[in-house]
Amino acid sequence: MTQRATLSQLLVALPSIHRTTLTLLSATTLTLFYNDALWSLILKTPFDNVLDQLLFDGSFFLFIFLIFNILLTLISVSYIQKPIIVLIILSATGCNFFASHYGIMFDRSMMQNLMETDSAEVVELINFHFLINLLFFGAIPATLITLIRIKPTSISTGLKHKLINILLSVLLLTAVILLAYKDFSSVFRTHREIRNLIIPTSYLYYGSRYLSGAYDLNNRSLQTIGLDASSGPLLNSATKKVVTVVVVGETARAMNFSLNHYGRETNPELSKENIINFSQTYSCGTNTAVSVPCMFSDIPRNKFDNATAQSRENVLDVLSHAGINVLWRDNNSGCKGVCERIHQQTQKEYRLEADCNAGECFDEMMLNNLSLYLNSTDENTMIVLHQHGSHGPSYAHRYPKKYEQFTPVCEGSDLQSCSQQQVINAYDNTILYTDHFLAKVINFLKQHNDQYITAMLYVSDHGESLGESNLYLHGLPYFIAPEEQTHVPLILWLSEAYKAQFNINNECLSKQASSKLSHDNLFHSILGFMDIQTTSKNKALDIFSK
Repeated sequence: MTQRATLSQLLVALPSIHRTTLTLLSATTLTLFYNDALWSLILKTPFDNVLDQLLFDGSFFLFIFLIFNILLTLISVSYIQKPIIVLIILSATGCNFFASHYGIMFDRSMMQNLMETDSAEVVELINFHFLINLLFFGAIPATLITLIRIKPTSISTGLKHKLINILLSVLLLTAVILLAYKDFSSVFRTHREIRNLIIPTSYLYYGSRYLSGAYDLNNRSLQTIGLDASSGPLLNSATKKVVTVVVVGETARAMNFSLNHYGRETNPELSKENIINFSQTYSCGTNTAVSVPCMFSDIPRNKFDNATAQSRENVLDVLSHAGINVLWRDNNSGCKGVCERIHQQTQKEYRLEADCNAGECFDEMMLNNLSLYLNSTDENTMIVLHQHGSHGPSYAHRYPKKYEQFTPVCEGSDLQSCSQQQVINAYDNTILYTDHFLAKVINFLKQHNDQYITAMLYVSDHGESLGESNLYLHGLPYFIAPEEQTHVPLILWLSEAYKAQFNINNECLSKQASSKLSHDNLFHSILGFMDIQTTSKNKALDIFSK
């Protein structure tokens, strides 16, 4: 009884406020404390004098505050106001943490990436700093909001307060925009990413659009391409089965490959192979959800739309039309719709516990039982291996311990608790392991040279920021993404039999190794070096056409 009485007395002692007051306090709190990345950009905007700077900062605060106030007023309805504000506070806490700590922006592609990621990747992002942040900026404010009592008012009085609040906010917002229009328009033109920095409107807008199906065109009929695809004379004249392996890398940036003159030896095994390293290759996107569909699509990056690509066939479909057997094996979060119409194997068909550690399975497992699969078909075959590669933030989990050559490393996902060098060390070890994995793919193909005519193509989906300009991970909008997130490795290995069968001049091809390429070349080059004839192929984008 005493405990109940004490709790009742505490609740009674808590302040009782008007619904409008709660709205104003919530709008102020969101503006000031949940938009660190936004304010970091705004406060750096240069002005001729301190007064102009203060006037602009104050105007921008009013601008954001009034927008939040209007939106929160619209949902300030009895019974649902506090639950909605609590949900916004909790979600804004997480989004602000990732925006300020990793440089993440919540645009359309990022929301798609978040919605389509797997649970293991989500768990990796939860670390000590995140939990502390969630406690102080999420749980505690949410609890206070829940306990605060709302003064009862009649429906007519509550409606009057809402209308007055909205009217005054709209008038003041209009005045702020008119008075500061010149400065606002300049900043918004210079920093187009600002709208994606505003929390919570950015993730609420794009998230609701995604959930409503606005970006999903799966209900549209599938648009076929390359139905005229057929094997060319060089492929038809092959006396042995042609086997091509395409390795889709994950989060590997070209600048950390010693093949590209990186200061560390991260490619000791590949450097001994007769490969061609295309050193100036750039990605289609900055996250897997965009880059993987884009790299296999015939839609160029400047016109690419993920939803459209979902309802359009890709190069794997064109290969199937030409009679090529295509297999997809995955050690990542799926093929993002690319492999829906081809043969996929589940991990249980090639997973061995010897290749795993604490639930983390290393990329080498994708080679298990591959010989048995190849022996089961007489058709020319392409095998796509989708790596886990260098996916962050837990880089140290991506490789077996024996590849931990660069030390000390950042052991967990809390990059802020590590020095930048520790983060780079862990990341470089993932590149070292990818080097080993690719060399193992090449050796696997060499072992079958008596049976098959073989080749391997490797390309990463996107790069990674490792603390440069205080940015981590990836996923920035492409137009502001640094080269660390867009410059990717592209490596080709061809057996001597493959070069001879397809009349590939290695010296001529090597001369193109420093040419600027992109994921736009992949669709047409795959068709080109496999000698697939189709009107869907653009020779200008086929690096083998010369």
